[in-house]
Amino acid sequence: MASIEQIEMARYRAELDDDLRHLVKKYCRIMGWEVPELDEQAAKTLILGALRDALAKVESE
Repeated sequence: MASIEQIEMARYRAELDDDLRHLVKKYCRIMGWEVPELDEQAAKTLILGALRDALAKVESE
Protein backbone atom coordinates (compact mmCIF):
# COMPACT_ATOMS: atom_id res chain seq x y z
CA MET A 1 0.00 0.00 0.00
CA ALA A 2 1.19 3.51 -0.81
CA SER A 3 2.21 5.81 1.99
CA ILE A 4 0.46 9.13 2.44
CA GLU A 5 3.59 10.85 1.09
CA GLN A 6 3.47 8.77 -2.10
CA ILE A 7 -0.21 9.51 -2.59
CA GLU A 8 0.37 13.22 -2.03
CA MET A 9 3.34 13.29 -4.43
CA ALA A 10 1.27 11.58 -7.12
CA ARG A 11 -1.20 14.46 -6.89
CA TYR A 12 1.56 16.94 -7.68
CA ARG A 13 3.40 14.94 -10.35
CA ALA A 14 1.85 16.69 -13.36
CA GLU A 15 2.46 20.10 -11.77
CA LEU A 16 6.09 19.18 -11.13
CA ASP A 17 6.47 18.09 -14.78
CA ASP A 18 4.99 21.41 -15.94
CA ASP A 19 7.27 23.38 -13.61
CA LEU A 20 10.31 21.60 -14.99
CA ARG A 21 9.25 22.31 -18.59
CA HIS A 22 8.79 25.95 -17.61
CA LEU A 23 12.32 26.10 -16.15
CA VAL A 24 13.83 24.68 -19.33
CA LYS A 25 11.90 27.18 -21.48
CA LYS A 26 12.87 30.02 -19.14
CA TYR A 27 16.58 29.30 -19.37
CA CYS A 28 16.41 28.70 -23.14
CA ARG A 29 14.83 32.12 -23.47
CA ILE A 30 17.52 33.71 -21.27
CA MET A 31 20.29 31.99 -23.24
CA GLY A 32 18.66 33.21 -26.46
CA TRP A 33 19.09 36.81 -25.31
CA GLU A 34 22.84 36.26 -25.01
CA VAL A 35 23.31 33.91 -27.99
CA PRO A 36 21.30 35.13 -31.01
CA GLU A 37 21.89 31.97 -33.10
CA LEU A 38 21.05 29.67 -30.20
CA ASP A 39 20.84 25.95 -31.01
CA GLU A 40 17.77 25.18 -28.90
CA GLN A 41 18.41 21.44 -28.73
CA ALA A 42 22.00 21.96 -27.56
CA ALA A 43 20.78 24.56 -25.05
CA LYS A 44 18.12 22.17 -23.70
CA THR A 45 20.75 19.47 -23.29
CA LEU A 46 22.98 21.84 -21.33
CA ILE A 47 20.10 23.12 -19.20
CA LEU A 48 18.88 19.61 -18.37
CA GLY A 49 22.43 18.64 -17.40
CA ALA A 50 22.65 21.66 -15.11
CA LEU A 51 19.28 20.77 -13.56
CA ARG A 52 20.48 17.21 -12.94
CA ASP A 53 23.63 18.56 -11.28
CA ALA A 54 21.56 20.91 -9.13
CA LEU A 55 19.25 18.06 -8.13
CA ALA A 56 22.22 15.89 -7.14
CA LYS A 57 23.63 18.75 -5.08
CA VAL A 58 20.31 19.27 -3.29
CA GLU A 59 19.98 15.52 -2.66
CA SER A 60 23.41 15.41 -1.06
CA GLU A 61 22.67 18.26 1.35
